[in-house]
Amino acid sequence: MARRPAPDAPDRPRVTPRARRRRRGRPVLVALLCLGAGLALAVAVAGAAPPDQPASGGAALGTPGWSPRRVPQPFVDAVGGTRLQRQLDAGLGAGGGCFQVTTAAGPVAGRNEDAPTVGASTQKLLTGAAALAVLGPETTLRTRVLATGDPGDGTVDRLVLVGGGDPLLSTAPFRAFLATDPKTAGTPSTALEGLADLVAAKGIRTVRALSVVDDRYDDERYNPAWSPTYRTDGQIGPVGALTVNRGFTRASPPVAADDPAVLAGTEFARLLRERGVAVGGAVQRGRVPDGAREVAALDSAPVAQLVAEVIRSSDNLASETLVKEMGARKGGAGTTAAGLGVATRALADLGVPMTGVTLIDGSGLARDNRVTCRALTAAVDLGARPGLEPLWAGMAVAGQTGTLADEMRGGPLDGRLRGKTGFLNGVSGLAGLVDVGRPLRFSLIATGSFGEAEALRIRARLAEAIGRFPEAPAVDALVPAPRAPTAAP
Repeated sequence: MARRPAPDAPDRPRVTPRARRRRRGRPVLVALLCLGAGLALAVAVAGAAPPDQPASGGAALGTPGWSPRRVPQPFVDAVGGTRLQRQLDAGLGAGGGCFQVTTAAGPVAGRNEDAPTVGASTQKLLTGAAALAVLGPETTLRTRVLATGDPGDGTVDRLVLVGGGDPLLSTAPFRAFLATDPKTAGTPSTALEGLADLVAAKGIRTVRALSVVDDRYDDERYNPAWSPTYRTDGQIGPVGALTVNRGFTRASPPVAADDPAVLAGTEFARLLRERGVAVGGAVQRGRVPDGAREVAALDSAPVAQLVAEVIRSSDNLASETLVKEMGARKGGAGTTAAGLGVATRALADLGVPMTGVTLIDGSGLARDNRVTCRALTAAVDLGARPGLEPLWAGMAVAGQTGTLADEMRGGPLDGRLRGKTGFLNGVSGLAGLVDVGRPLRFSLIATGSFGEAEALRIRARLAEAIGRFPEAPAVDALVPAPRAPTAAP
């Protein structure tokens, strides 16, 4: 017995992907035919009468009414979009992935825009947009020092260092290390030395004990979906509400701390001693004692700068900290799960299409994350909105800053492309803006079997194709420049 069509299935032939592409090309074909006919007619008309021939009773037109110089931009874009589509399809090849390119007027080129895809660190655009919307660009994260007893005589029984989620607490040697790498040079920081200065300025000279508190977030230091190698190769340090130097006891080669809060307390005690404050005993974990009073506090850079840092240098620890902070403030718990729930709702409220998006972490390190090129392009678009400007301001600049400092240098996109990069083995991503006389928004992800060197070549090749849009000949190459208009006698 022949199978009957489902009740909700229209009785029409199946449209194959090839047929769909042919249909997509029909409007462009019509545009090309119209453009060709217009050019032919324009050239014929332009050759029939001198451009400065005055019409009866009026002034001559500098540019004839029928001239290629009057070809509307949409026709040029249609031709350029067709060419770009072919180039990006060829550049992506038979491997998986997606791309989308848009102008203010609408889509230019696209492939698999809604397909769930591993986005790697391009996902940080989503984390950054959500953090700006949920936490607010001016919000800061405060690290506090509390004391038990009256420090008036210069002695306190206990100092308590309380973490507030600042992921950029650092000491001078670590800041110097970051400055040596063009990808992290200029990274904002919160100097732990400043907090030690404030305590010493209070006249405190003896601290009998120092303890640390980082109970703002949970104690899950590493997402279980991450590869264990991330801990040993320095991709990310342990996540916590109190951490210094991104949780590393040594920067190069990187060595992650077993307990980031104890590391922060140990560094703080060292800085106090350098300032003439005696600190007794080993640093211990604890709780805020009853009656403890604040003696010093240090605020982080505003969330706007934190988000810009996450995007520019692809700071994994900061992105994960922002997720837990969203959970602590709006999700009922300082956990990754709570924070991602808040972030997902915030992104939907911002208009980011979340169908096909699955967030496992905030950094994009987990290979189970899924994004779509449509969602990434929408996140790029958000940078034009008030309060979300750090999404654009934080983007790395090709050949100059951040994760793009060493890419496309000296090429046609040097200084013209801004973007957020993404890389995992077999994944190469880039999303951002490119200046072609007007801003193009784009996102692209290539997937397959390749390492980092090939990943860089793939995204450079695709980005350069986008940067050539619309790749149409200049009008002067088609028709000479018109003479100046002449007035009628």
